[in-house]
Amino acid sequence: MRFPEFSGEWETKSINDLADVIGGGTPDTTVKSYWDGGIQWFTPSEIGKNKFVDASLRTITEDGLNNSSAKLLPPNTILLSSRATIGECSLSLRECATNQGFQSLVSKKCNVDFLYYLIQTKKKDLIRKSCGSTFLEISANEVRKIQVSVPSDVEQQKIAGLLSLIDKRIATQNKIIEDLKKLKSAIVDKLYSSTNGKTYSFCQLFEVVNEKNKKLAYKNVLSASQELGMIERSNINIDIKFEQESISGYKIVRKGDYVVHLRSFQGGFAFSDTTGICSPAYTILRPNDLVVYGYLSHFFTSKPFIKSLKLVTYGIRDGRSINVDEWLDMPILLPSAQEQMRILTIVNAIDAKLHNEAKVQFCLSSQKSYLLNTMFI
Repeated sequence: MRFPEFSGEWETKSINDLADVIGGGTPDTTVKSYWDGGIQWFTPSEIGKNKFVDASLRTITEDGLNNSSAKLLPPNTILLSSRATIGECSLSLRECATNQGFQSLVSKKCNVDFLYYLIQTKKKDLIRKSCGSTFLEISANEVRKIQVSVPSDVEQQKIAGLLSLIDKRIATQNKIIEDLKKLKSAIVDKLYSSTNGKTYSFCQLFEVVNEKNKKLAYKNVLSASQELGMIERSNINIDIKFEQESISGYKIVRKGDYVVHLRSFQGGFAFSDTTGICSPAYTILRPNDLVVYGYLSHFFTSKPFIKSLKLVTYGIRDGRSINVDEWLDMPILLPSAQEQMRILTIVNAIDAKLHNEAKVQFCLSSQKSYLLNTMFI
């Protein structure tokens, strides 16, 4: 797909013809004088969501820069991740440095915005040319050898201009979603911290159930998702092969149940809006009539609740587990059924808005992907 005013063949070049490829590095983390300085220092997890990045999570000093393999990169450098999700990129708005998980591109003979979009179309090539036993990584030399096709400067500007408009809209949409998430979090913290209600222990509200799928009545396997609760594995791109007979030992999750999973640092309790089966490693909690359907789904992901779990969690890092027996003895202030419904109505309205905005975001991203696939050779 091409703008009608342009014709003629695109010219084949290598990335090395168009840009300098520069790696990164990490200063010694034990030397305090190397850190918390005035130089932005990016890691792969910080780039790729939006076109532009400005402030990094961590910064380094000039001493840190000079005593590591990190390089000071000019503004408008394409920060290209070369490991741990290869091929993600963003444009830096100011001077910065990166860790060793990058092979950044400093444009020398190409419109930098066009090059930013062009390199996104070569993600499969980048992955294919990567290697490594512990993790996949692509070297600077391999990046330099990537073959691309480029049009005239004027056509580069035209293509980049169109895609930049879509990226601006995507960035706006990302901001809308992030703000809605913050609003929801604040409202949940406020509404669920009300002092009105009656105090119960969780064991007065929940029953631990161990209903096995012995008759193979259900075959839809559910997994825990932090934002979506219990959802089918296929919906979160998890494809675990298993024998059908093995699911006879899986636990049945009924609609309205809560499932305790391992991610205590995220809440550790997933609400199920559907009936299915899950791993026998999960603990199934079935609420009684005192709890309005779905009322605690938002509370179980709130900051105050997650903080309270520190008293009943054991282990370190992502493997921390919740002692369910101890948790069942913990107190909770539960409002009347009418008040629970009022709170649910408010929070669910924000959730519905978030869902709609996420659909818009998906459509914008799909539009951008289509253009990247059809406007580049």
